Order: sequence, then structure tokens, then C-alpha cells
Amino acid sequence: MSLRIKYRMVLALALSLATVSCSKGDFDPIPGSSERGGSSSRGPVEQQRHVVIMVSGGHNSLSNYLSEDLEDIAAGYVPVGTAASTNALVILSRLPVNYLSTTSAPVLYRMYKDAQGTVVRDTLRRFTKEDRLFGGDILHEALLTVRDRLPAKSYGMVVSSHASGWVPPGYYESPSTYERRGKGLMSIGQDKDDNVSVEMDLCDFARALPFTLDYTILDCCLSGGVEVAWQLRGKSSLVAFTQTETMADGFDYKTLMARLLAEPTPNPRGVCEDFYNYYMAKSGVNQSATISLVDTRKMDNLALVCAQLFDAYRTQINGLNGSAVQGYFRYDRHYFYDLQDILVKAGITSVAQETLQNALDECILYKAATPWFMSGTMYGFKISNYCGLSMYLPSMGTAYLNNYYTTHIAWNEATKLVE
Repeated sequence: MSLRIKYRMVLALALSLATVSCSKGDFDPIPGSSERGGSSSRGPVEQQRHVVIMVSGGHNSLSNYLSEDLEDIAAGYVPVGTAASTNALVILSRLPVNYLSTTSAPVLYRMYKDAQGTVVRDTLRRFTKEDRLFGGDILHEALLTVRDRLPAKSYGMVVSSHASGWVPPGYYESPSTYERRGKGLMSIGQDKDDNVSVEMDLCDFARALPFTLDYTILDCCLSGGVEVAWQLRGKSSLVAFTQTETMADGFDYKTLMARLLAEPTPNPRGVCEDFYNYYMAKSGVNQSATISLVDTRKMDNLALVCAQLFDAYRTQINGLNGSAVQGYFRYDRHYFYDLQDILVKAGITSVAQETLQNALDECILYKAATPWFMSGTMYGFKISNYCGLSMYLPSMGTAYLNNYYTTHIAWNEATKLVE
């Protein structure tokens, strides 16, 4: 049985789709496109438009899965035409040209249907083969290009690639190597060329966003932590993500763009509901999913409550046995536990539990989880407690991770989980 778990988290992909038509050569511009000729002024007509940026990072072991996602997008809802008032779907991608290729370049293109109903890809910007989607300023430059070429009322982003939540790049795969060498940064996305991996630090990812997005949907493993949501405050109003790994199918890309571009206003909650319903309808090992939607603008009270509880119950938190707390990980990668269950198992009072619940309810707009994650497998687990946010549990970490947490994680700066 192939489980096809994918460690997804942020950015990159480039592959031609059999169902998509391009003018002239692959990704060549289409003459006469209404979006040609550089920037246009932001007028009242343009401001009616909603734009989705799909950042698809599959220059790695996910290449086949992410190319299938793009095929599903093309087979699902795609905006018709390129008029200034028409919603727009833009894709920033990097995929191998073929299974053995390691030399493809990131590309930014708009996907739309022409008058005959043919799906067209219209190049907005082409990068070089030396560019790595998760290295340098590619994401930053791509987003500025989108804003310049497609003035809009709102911008949202869907990102898909490998991921390991807040932990250092490479650490999840080989903890002992990083413990020995004492190196690493937060892992977001992956570009892999000739077995050399380039990954993006979460802080760098947040800094790469040149303007505030209305929403960000992370189709990536283990991304649904309070650390990630807090880091994206001021960068994305809403964040949708998963606390567990994400099954290889990822989100339902045949319906996702309809939720974001066909409805009167973008509906990320609907995307989350579709995700949960898709996996809940499956059975056995495939009935495995967690999903939540967080309003990062309303997290201040949660940080305040947590800071007070972390201080008052520090001894109890630091003495917790992880086996007694709801975890969201497999293979003994014990870096992701349920935020609320940590505090409940630490023995906070019923009054404190109510205060914490109110703070969670204030910022978590939607949450859902299947009863089990990968039921029946050696490392599967039951989801008995689910608050919609994961968090690091210091008692199950290491001195290296604790030091990293205190020096790199903004959530720790706000709450002092680790001192």
C-alpha cells in the first residue's frame, strides 16, 4: 500500500499541462493580452477584481503530485478572459521538465480561459534556471509583479510544497545530524537539485511577502502551528493550514478555485470545509485530515492568555510526558502537540480553561479533524483532543530546539513558552 504522504509547505513548480494551451512556445506571451505593457493605474474598475496566487513548489519528490494539482486546477474553475474586472488566477511554479530533470526555472503565469473555452497560460515573468523558488527574492519579486500587473481589490495565496512546520530545514528528516552540527533554520518549502536542498526560513518567508494578503492557504504538512500563524500576523489576515501531515491528494483543486474566484467574495472557509469533507468521506487510512482557519488579526488575546498560563504553570508544562498529550506527528518526530491539550494536561483551572477557550474561539474561525490519522498503521494515532493549533512542547524537545525556539520564534518572544 502506498500511503503517498506529502511533506508540503511553501512555494515552487513549473510543468507544462497537457490540458493547457499556450501560444507559440511554452510560456510565450500572447499578443494582444489586455494585461501586457507593464503596470496600470489602480482605478475603480480594477479594484473589483480578486486575485489568487498559486505558489506550487514541486522541484522535489512531490513533482508528480503537484503536477496533478495543476491539472485539476485546469479541469476545474478557471476565470474566463483577462478584462480588468475579471478575477485572476496566477501560478508561480517550479517543476522538473521531466522526472530526471533538475534544471527547470521558476515561472510566473496567468491561467485563464479564452472565448472558445481553451485554458491558456500567459507568462507574466520568467526566471532563470539558477533561481530557486525558496532561495533569494523570487517569491518577493513574483508577488510585486502580480500586484503591478494585476491591480485588485484582494489578493490571496495558496502555497504547496514540502514542510516541517516551525522546525529547522532538514531537522525533521535527520534530527541527529542537526543536533551534532548545531545548524539549521525553519523549514518552509524545498527546491532540490542534484540532492542539494534549498529551503526557506519561516521568517524569510514572512519577510518575502511585500504586502498584506487577505488569506494564505498552506497545502503543506505540519504547518498548522501557533508559531506559523503568529509569524504571519500583519502579512496575511487569514491562514488555513493542517496540524498533521497532509495526504498526497492535498486540497481539492477541482473545487478550490471556484471557492476563491467564482463566489462573490473569496471563501477560504469553504475551502477548509471542502478539504475536511473530502477526507471524511474516505475510509481506513485515507480518512486522515486536520484543518483550521485562523484570523491572525485576532490572536493578541490568545498570546496574552498563553503568556500568563505559561508563566503560572511553567513547572508543570516542563514536566509533561508527551505520551499524555495529543500529538499530531508520526515517527517519533515529537515537535507538534495540541496547544490547548498541553495546558489542560498541565493542570490549569477550569476558569483558566474557559478563558483559554474564549481566546481560541476569538481567532479560530473554523476547525475540523477526522477521528483518526492513518488508522491501522504502525504510527497512526487517534485525534481525541483538537483545538485547531499545534505547538511545541519543551519537555519533549532538546536543548538545541529550545535554544532555536528562543532565538528564532516570534511566538516565544510574545509568550515566553521557553525561557
